[in-house]
Amino acid sequence: MAVNAWTPLHEPIFLDTEVGIFCSLLQIPTIPREVSFKEIPFTHSNFESMTPNRREQHAAGRYCLNSVILKSKINNGKISETFPLTIQTKTGVKPISISHCDSFAVAVLGLNNEMIGIDIESKDRIISNSILDQFCSTIEISELISASPTVRLERWMMKEAVSKATGDGMSIAKEILVEGENAYYQKSIFRIFRHEHEGHNIVVAIDYSDSSVDN
Repeated sequence: MAVNAWTPLHEPIFLDTEVGIFCSLLQIPTIPREVSFKEIPFTHSNFESMTPNRREQHAAGRYCLNSVILKSKINNGKISETFPLTIQTKTGVKPISISHCDSFAVAVLGLNNEMIGIDIESKDRIISNSILDQFCSTIEISELISASPTVRLERWMMKEAVSKATGDGMSIAKEILVEGENAYYQKSIFRIFRHEHEGHNIVVAIDYSDSSVDN
């Protein structure tokens, strides 16, 4: 019996961003489909070992990534095989990032930045007290222990986005300092952008530079 090729549930939705940043979003099927994933661009070699749900999430994320690459008019770029994710272009290396939850996948690309990271979560996700010490400093825990679920989730997402931008993962979370709309890690400063879509929060972190602001 022939199996249909994987297709997205809808065309990518492009979020409003500043000049030089391209961000797209796709809904993920609630029930995995019996389809072929062979035509999905930039698919990992370990794809076959993924669960059906994880395959749908991966495919949607990679489709989003391809959509922002096309939107930015980058041709024949090569994706890095290590983190942080980047794409090699004729004008240099550009940062990219992918994230997904159960319902949506997102991808982002920055033409005028050296680092970029993205995270998406349902607004209903609860960051419990037991998780705080996994990504917060002692001072932050004292601030967040009585904070609202919204504040806790936002802090988690900001650190997640920054850790993706650096490529170091959440092992550096306690070292990331969040102050207002900025986040700091070692000598790097990141600006934070937020979006909302159908009950989900999206956070993008980009390295701060005069060129990223002016272009």
